[in-house]
Amino acid sequence: VLSVLDVAEEIQGPVYIRMLRGEVPRLFPTYSPMRFGTVRVLSEGKDVCLVTSGICTEEAIKAREMITTSGVQIRHLHLSTIVPFPVNVILDAATSCKYGVITMENHLINGGVGSATAEVLAEHAVGKRLIRLGVQNCYAHGASRNYLVSEYGFDKYSLIKAIEELCHKKLIIVDQ
Repeated sequence: VLSVLDVAEEIQGPVYIRMLRGEVPRLFPTYSPMRFGTVRVLSEGKDVCLVTSGICTEEAIKAREMITTSGVQIRHLHLSTIVPFPVNVILDAATSCKYGVITMENHLINGGVGSATAEVLAEHAVGKRLIRLGVQNCYAHGASRNYLVSEYGFDKYSLIKAIEELCHKKLIIVDQ
């Protein structure tokens, strides 16, 4: 939270910060603070490009750990900020991955990371499949975090299912 506030303080103009209520897990070490407009590459791989933001990054890390023996290599990109959108990073990752791209966000899939990624792929004629995980075109209701990520399809199991669909392969899952 502190590194987010440090970044926000440096920006000239309005800033929108979206945060969870309650305790927020630390995904990255204190010596690696958030940097505005910088994508974190969390894993390298040549099969699937995975783009996540927010709490979905934590779910994606859990899913990656569960499928390490499956033979599917994931190039995992974490976006701390959506604007400016990292067009060149997305293009490089999407074109270098065999099966395609999965985006995962705790937000409506329309107008978010998935839509921005789709626009980049379309505008640069990248013929790769895109699967967008997140809240579909509906009004979400309130409940616990665990319930909501499962109900709206952006938990670790939904990601594993999407990877299987994208790769046309049943994965070996080690539930931890």
